[in-house]
Amino acid sequence: MITKTKSTVLLGLAVLLAAPAAHAGGLWGDKMEATFGAGVLYGPLYAGSDESQAILVPVLSVQRGILFADSTRGAGLQYQFGNGLYLSQSIYYDLGRLERDSSWRPGSDSLKGMGRVPGSVTTKTMLVQPLGDRFNVSAEAEYALRSSAHRLRYRVGAEAKLFNGNANDVFLTADVHGGDRDFNQAYYGVSVAQAGVTGRRAFSADSGINAYAAGVRWEHKFGDRWMGIAQINAMRYAHDVSGSSMIERRNSVFGNVALTYTY
Repeated sequence: MITKTKSTVLLGLAVLLAAPAAHAGGLWGDKMEATFGAGVLYGPLYAGSDESQAILVPVLSVQRGILFADSTRGAGLQYQFGNGLYLSQSIYYDLGRLERDSSWRPGSDSLKGMGRVPGSVTTKTMLVQPLGDRFNVSAEAEYALRSSAHRLRYRVGAEAKLFNGNANDVFLTADVHGGDRDFNQAYYGVSVAQAGVTGRRAFSADSGINAYAAGVRWEHKFGDRWMGIAQINAMRYAHDVSGSSMIERRNSVFGNVALTYTY
């Protein structure tokens, strides 16, 4: 049950899996690379929930040259320019939100009467620009393509390498999350009709920043092919949505651990 805000935790893994297309092998590369594994993801049942749970999630990435498919970015194209700028464009899926408990989608029985936030195929764009050996900035945008559920979310962030060793790397991350009015209303808004059914206070969400996040990620290499990843993030919902009755806990903690194998 991966909520939209859990993408904060998965971002580090997404960037890690996003090995840029090698120039030496041309656009199509000279070999296929694959990474697979499993992880445990901890976070709220849905964005703003005061209930949390841990779930098992797969880790999968297959890529050759500019082509890739993985469990965090979907399937699409990637490229690294000569100045280090990494760009990927992919098709993904936004799971939406249910008004009942689910073992694999965001939702809770406590949302009964709120209606379903419909899932949608999305188009996702990611940019990562290294600034030296220990720092990079990134931006990401995801737009839902379903005609009845158009919505846009975006993120800008930065990552600094605090420690670099033979087997261990430690990173500090910071991100700002936002959405257009349709996105913020879908996940944080409460219409008058919904308020009448659920007893929640009505709230109309505008476009803008909805959360700030900061975290720490540790990567440990077990030889050339195995890697362990542990990450923890703290998120605070921003003033643009913090007044919503959907925000039952303004400060949330997310975390994950994963073990991967690359060949």
